[in-house]
Amino acid sequence: MFEDEDFEDYFEEEQDRKAAVEKYESMLEAHNSVYFDSEEFEYIIDHYTQHNQLKRSRQAVEMAMAQHPESNMLKIKYARQYLLENDAQRAFDIMQHVERDDDDDPDYFLTLGSCLAVLGKSKEALENYFSALPYFDEDEKFDLYNAIAYEYQRLKKFDLALEFYNKALPFAEDVDTLYHEIRCCYLSAGRKEEALDYFQNLIDEDPYNSKAWTNIGDVYRMMGQYEESIDPYEYALSIDPEDLWANMHLADIYYDLGRYKEAIDTLEEALRNGVETSMIHTTIGDCYYRLNDIQTAEVHFKKAIEINPMASGGYAGLGYVCSDLGNSRKAIKYFEKACQLEPWETDHLYSIATDYMKLKEYDKAMEQLRKIQEMTPCDADAYYYIADLYGQQDKIDEAINTIKFGLLQTDNDSALLYLLAYAYFVKGLRPQALEALDQALDADFDVWPDFLEYDRELLANDNDILELIEQHKQKQQATNTGNE
Repeated sequence: MFEDEDFEDYFEEEQDRKAAVEKYESMLEAHNSVYFDSEEFEYIIDHYTQHNQLKRSRQAVEMAMAQHPESNMLKIKYARQYLLENDAQRAFDIMQHVERDDDDDPDYFLTLGSCLAVLGKSKEALENYFSALPYFDEDEKFDLYNAIAYEYQRLKKFDLALEFYNKALPFAEDVDTLYHEIRCCYLSAGRKEEALDYFQNLIDEDPYNSKAWTNIGDVYRMMGQYEESIDPYEYALSIDPEDLWANMHLADIYYDLGRYKEAIDTLEEALRNGVETSMIHTTIGDCYYRLNDIQTAEVHFKKAIEINPMASGGYAGLGYVCSDLGNSRKAIKYFEKACQLEPWETDHLYSIATDYMKLKEYDKAMEQLRKIQEMTPCDADAYYYIADLYGQQDKIDEAINTIKFGLLQTDNDSALLYLLAYAYFVKGLRPQALEALDQALDADFDVWPDFLEYDRELLANDNDILELIEQHKQKQQATNTGNE
C-alpha cells in the first residue's frame, strides 16, 4: 500500500504526465512549435510507447532531441525507439553517446543490455543486466530475472537459466511462459526425467496447478510417450476446462494415435465449456474427414473459416472434401486460397498438383511440383512425384533423368533409388535396374516389399530381383548376428 506521502507524489506525477501529453497534442492540432522541458518529453514519449503508437513516439523523440540534444535520458529514449522499431544496431550506436549518470544508470544498463541481447552478444548483455540489478527492489526484478535467464539459455548454460527463471517465478502474473522456458531448458540439456520431477514437485505442493499438469503432458509427448501424456492433460482439463493448450494437445495425442472419436470428444468438450476457435473446428473437421464422415467434416471446416477468414486449415480441409467428392476444380480453388495464406506450406501445392493430375492437366500439375522443387531442392519427395508424373505420361526417359538429378541433390535417397530401379525395369534396362536395386537394398533393406508393389506383375516373380533380395537378406542376418 502507498504511504500518504508516496500517494501524493504519485498523484502529482500522473497529473504532470497528463498535462504534458495534453499540451503536446494541442500543439500538434494547432500546427505550431512549443517548448517542453526534458521531463515533459519523457512523459510524452513514454505515453506513446506504452500505447504502442510508434509513429507518435518517433515524432516526439525527434522533437525532444532537437530541443535537448545533450539529455542522457532522452538519448536513452531515442535508443529505445530504435529497439521498438527492430533496429538494434542504430540503438546501440546511440547508446555509445550516452554519458553515464547515477540517476540514469538503471535505464542505461537495461537499454544497453537489450541492444546487446538483440545483437546476439549475450555475455555483454548479461554484464549490463547484472549492473542494473542493485537499482531494483526484489519484487521489481521479474523482467530483469527473465531477461538474464533467457541470455543464459541462449548460451546453453541451462543450470543458470533455470536458477533465474525460478527467481522470476514468484513474481509472474502468468506462469505459462516461464514454465515453457523451464521445460525447454531441461529438454535442451537432455534432462527429461528432471523436467518431470520439477513439475511433479510443483504438483506435490499444489495438486490443482493445472499448468504443471499440462507441462508433464508436454514432456511425455516430447519423449514420444503418447499414452503416458493422456492422464496429465486430462487432469489439467479437469482443473481448468478452458485450458486451450491442454485441449488441443490432448486432441493431438488422440489424433496421432488414430483415436479420432476421442479427439472429437475432447474438442467438443472444449466447445461446451465456451472455448471456440477456428483451430478447434479445423481439427474436428479433420477427425471427421479421417472417419469418412465428409458431410460433418465440411460443416466444421466452414465454421473454422467463419470464425477466422484467414484459417488456412479450413480452406485446405474444404479442398480435400471437394477433391474426394470429385470436384477437383473447386478443390483447387480452396487449396490455392490455403496456399496464399501459407505460401511456405508445400502440402497445399502437392494437393493442387494431385487434383490437376485427376483432371489430366499434367502441365499444370508439373508447374506446382516444380515450385516445390525450387522451395525444397534437397527434399526427395518433389523429385519422386515429378518422376511419377512423367511415368503416368509414359515419359520414362524424363522420369529417369529427374530421379538421377534428385539423387545428386539428396545424397542418394533410398526411395529414389528404388524408383530408379523400377523405371529401368519398365524401360527394359535390366543391368542398370539391378544395379540401382542393389544400391537401394543397401541403403534401406526393410522397404523392399513396397518396391514389389510398384508393379507385382513386372517385379514380384522376377528371379533376378528375388535372388538379389535374398542375398541382401542373408547379409542383413549376418550383420545382425555379428552385432549380438
